[in-house]
Amino acid sequence: MTEHMDAASTSADEIVVDEPPLPPRTRRPADVLSLLIVSGVLTGLVAMSIIAERTMTSITADLEDLNTRVPGSIVGIVDFTANLAGVVMPIVLVAVLMIRGRIRTTVELLLAGVAASVAAALVSEWLTGPAPQRLQDSLVPDVAGAEGTPVPAYQALLVAVVTVVSQLDVKRLRHVTLFAIAGTYAVQLLQGDATVGGLLIATSIGVAAGLLVRIAGGQPSLAPSGQKIATTLEAAGYQLKALRADPSGEYRRLTAETPDARYSVLVLDRNHEGAGTIARAVDRLRTREEVLPRQTVTLRDAIDRIALQSFAVARAGARTPELRTVLRIDGDSAALVYGYVHGTALGDLSGDQVTDAMLTDLWRQLGDLRRNHVAHRRLSGRTIMVDDDGRIWLLSPSGGELAASDVAMRTDLAQALTASSIVAGPDRVVDTALDVLGPDVVRAAIPLLQPIALTPGTRQQVKGHREVLIQLRDRLVDRLGAPAEPLRLQRIRPLSLLTGVGTVVAVYLVGTQLSDVSFTELWDRTDWRWLILAVGLMLANYVTMAVGLLGFVPERVPFWRVVGAQVAIGFLRLMAPTTVGNVAMNIRLLTKSGVAAPLAAASVAANQVAQVAVTFPLLAVLAVISGYTALPGLPSSSTLIVVLGLLLAAAVVGIIPPVRSRLRELWSDFAERGLPRLLDVLTDPRKLTMAVGGILGQTASLILCFYACLLAVGETVNLAGLAVVQLVGNTLGTAVPTPGGLGAVEAALTAGVSTLGVPASAAVTAVLVFRIVSFWLPILPGWVLWTQMRRRDLL
Repeated sequence: MTEHMDAASTSADEIVVDEPPLPPRTRRPADVLSLLIVSGVLTGLVAMSIIAERTMTSITADLEDLNTRVPGSIVGIVDFTANLAGVVMPIVLVAVLMIRGRIRTTVELLLAGVAASVAAALVSEWLTGPAPQRLQDSLVPDVAGAEGTPVPAYQALLVAVVTVVSQLDVKRLRHVTLFAIAGTYAVQLLQGDATVGGLLIATSIGVAAGLLVRIAGGQPSLAPSGQKIATTLEAAGYQLKALRADPSGEYRRLTAETPDARYSVLVLDRNHEGAGTIARAVDRLRTREEVLPRQTVTLRDAIDRIALQSFAVARAGARTPELRTVLRIDGDSAALVYGYVHGTALGDLSGDQVTDAMLTDLWRQLGDLRRNHVAHRRLSGRTIMVDDDGRIWLLSPSGGELAASDVAMRTDLAQALTASSIVAGPDRVVDTALDVLGPDVVRAAIPLLQPIALTPGTRQQVKGHREVLIQLRDRLVDRLGAPAEPLRLQRIRPLSLLTGVGTVVAVYLVGTQLSDVSFTELWDRTDWRWLILAVGLMLANYVTMAVGLLGFVPERVPFWRVVGAQVAIGFLRLMAPTTVGNVAMNIRLLTKSGVAAPLAAASVAANQVAQVAVTFPLLAVLAVISGYTALPGLPSSSTLIVVLGLLLAAAVVGIIPPVRSRLRELWSDFAERGLPRLLDVLTDPRKLTMAVGGILGQTASLILCFYACLLAVGETVNLAGLAVVQLVGNTLGTAVPTPGGLGAVEAALTAGVSTLGVPASAAVTAVLVFRIVSFWLPILPGWVLWTQMRRRDLL
């Protein structure tokens, strides 16, 4: 593959290298990918410690038992040498880095080590304190009858240090540090001073701290200098005169000038390893078919894929620059040398400059690729080039595939149709494509004329020419005589993903909240007649919620659809604070029912304001009637700090000019279109009665439901006082930024009922029964209604 040439007559130092200075440091996509993997591993370890507690403790016990079979002298030698290396190596690394003048790397190393050790110490403090018992049993070691350190901080520091210097030329020092980590881990496990889970968490914390420092500050760039590239090309036989930067494309490209010809040099290095991998993974999750370019993770994979695809595209008959040589510059970079083609990108031409002959040439080459089952995958206005003779060239065939699927080849055609239509217009593009490729081939691309099937570059161009896809589809339908439905490429919609996450959260929360409940005792103590009444009152609550909302809506909306949406909100409370979920769901319900968006937002906002306007005066009246002046269960200082912090954050965000402009625009829209209609509603006695009556009915049904739950456990209290307690607890549920007000509502209601004279045990049981009826039981029917209404496009 390498083309041999005569020995160079010009030394590398005399070659003109015209390229902007390279950045000394860079942030590598591979570090972000590694951090995501480490975060997933850490989450999995915690989940394993909870779910498979016995397995984790059994592994630790088996390793501790192995200590009786290993000679003590060996363990002692490993312990001494590993601890000695662990103490000495960080000091040696700092000294070496200081001698080499890497002051910044030294500071980063120290920051990563301190951050890892502090994080490990905080996690250890939490595990030995307020952590769930299952985590303590799995992760906290028992050392001579006392609690040991679950997550060793010094080992986390060593791991962070190794992570920071993993790309530097300190291989031997790094290996010694790794021995220190592995040796201390082995000794601690054998002696029972640590658990498997705790050491894995310490490792994850150390790696995460090191990666965060590398991502924040960047790492020394591994990109080779232009002079080094010139030296490599000279050694391969290219008699260079100059090496100049070529800004085209997403990779680093240079133009090599020799006495006889020019060459295009594509430079790959480890700085960009992993680039696009996360986006590719998201695309694989979102779409049913692979419609976007393939991505490589390692430098070796990138070299192999680009070289193979270049040969495949050329062999299929398409016009692409010839790959002449692949050279290894050093261990972290490589150069691919192509024949040079002088021309202009299709996207930089005007419509008059693009001739029918050019378009015909493009479709002919795509036909050749199709016949040979080769997909390019990166066709756009930047990768389709027109040379000085008017011939079409296909550049950057780095994301395609051989033996390509039918969808991949149809996607290539759809991308080329879109990119060329932006420049030349749909009429000529469609006419020439049909003449060359035929109606059947072109018709197959119509379903893929949608943004999700386009490359990021073409998708960006389409944003400025939104009419192109519509005009292109219309022109194709006119010529072919039959419309084609877009191919359903999307596998998972965001709302579907939200539903799945909510289901998992529901199962987890139900399991953790009710894991310590004795249902036998609850069954024996509960009078089920009152409990049935409580369930009926909860159903009445959903009906009155619908009535109260419809009182602010001037248009006719199906009543039972609104009731079903209120039940579905019971499921969505698991994923968002109550107020946020109610507002978003009801606005979506009304807009799907044909209500104009400004009026829908105004109606829901008025409903929320009216609830506050009714609730607080009612609370004051009930407090006077009952003589109950104390507000039980006020939020804790930490809760108040969170709420105030959220309000402060909202105020800061509101200061940002774009956000302020958007809010002003929303208010203007509401004032111009929604407010007048709302005033009309409020002047209608029937609608006003529905609104106020629905809000009062909603409040009364919840209070009576809570009272029925208290009667179900054999306790009675003053109804007005209980109403004050319930209203305060419900207000906390809407104010505290947790799903359904979990934690704050239970604490407030229990404290409030206790102050009414109910014994603590009975208060806890009554609140538990009320939360089961009002919060947990609606989850399943809410999920069913949510999925069914989503499927029927009602939400």
